[in-house]
Amino acid sequence: MKLGKTHYQSGMRKKMTRFDSLTQCAVFTAVLLLAAITITAAMPGAATASEDGSGNEWQFGANLYLWYADLGGGTVNGGDIDVEASDIIGNLKMGFMGGVNARRGKWTFLVDAIYLKVSDDRSVTGKLPSGADVRLEADLDVKTWIVTPAVTYRVVENERLNLDVLAGARYLWMEADLEFKASRDFSKSGGVWDAIVGVRGDLTLAEKWFVPFHLDIGTGETDFTWQALGGIGYRFSKVDIVVAYRYLSWDFEDDSKVFDDLNISGPLAGLRFRF
Repeated sequence: MKLGKTHYQSGMRKKMTRFDSLTQCAVFTAVLLLAAITITAAMPGAATASEDGSGNEWQFGANLYLWYADLGGGTVNGGDIDVEASDIIGNLKMGFMGGVNARRGKWTFLVDAIYLKVSDDRSVTGKLPSGADVRLEADLDVKTWIVTPAVTYRVVENERLNLDVLAGARYLWMEADLEFKASRDFSKSGGVWDAIVGVRGDLTLAEKWFVPFHLDIGTGETDFTWQALGGIGYRFSKVDIVVAYRYLSWDFEDDSKVFDDLNISGPLAGLRFRF
C-alpha cells in the first residue's frame, strides 16, 4: 500500500462532482438500454422469445471466478491507496468469488458474493510520550465481504441479444484486526448498503461466442457506487467460459472515518454453470 498526498477539494465541489458522475452514468445506462432495444427490434426474429426464456419452469445457475484485481482509492486524511493484485494474492489466506441465480420466465433472482481474508506482517511506527520514535511488529488481518443481491427482468431476448434490466443492492463490509506483538490490539469494522439499478446481458457474436456485459449505478449509505464489466465468452452445453474486465467503485460520504473513495479493478476468468 502506497500513501501519498492528494489535492484538497471542498465539500461542495466534491458533491457537485459526484452528482455530475451520477447523472452521466444514469444517462449512459438509459442510452445503452434504448439503443439495444432499438437495434434488436430491427433484427429478424427480435419479437420471438427463446424457448428457454418463455416457459414457467424454474432454471438454476451458478458461477465461480477468479478476479485478479488491484485496490485503489483515497483515505480521508489525504492518502492514496494503491495495492496491486499480486500483493493481495500473495497474502491471501481464504477467498471465495461466485454467485447463484434462479430464473422463471423473464424474471431472475441472483446473488453475487466475494469474500477475502488477507493477512500480512507489518511494521508500525509511532511515538513514545517522550517524543522518541518506536517501531512495533504486528500481524494484520483484513476481511472483506462484497454481496450483491438483485432481481432482473428480461426486456429483449432473441438469437443475437439477451438484455435484462436490474434492480438490487450492494453491501460492502470490511474488518481490520491489528495484533501487536508487544502492545494492545486494534480492531475496526463497518459496512455500507447501497441500492443499485442497471442493465446486463449477452451479445452473441457467433454460434458459441458471446460478449457478456454489465453496468450498474447506485447510492445509499455511500454517495455513489458503480460497476462495469465487459468481456468475451464461449458456450458449451451446460458451462460457459468467460474472460472479462471488471471495475467496481465506491465514493463515500464526507463523514466517512476511513475512506474517501475505493475502487477494485482488474481482469477476471470464470465458469458459468446451468442446471
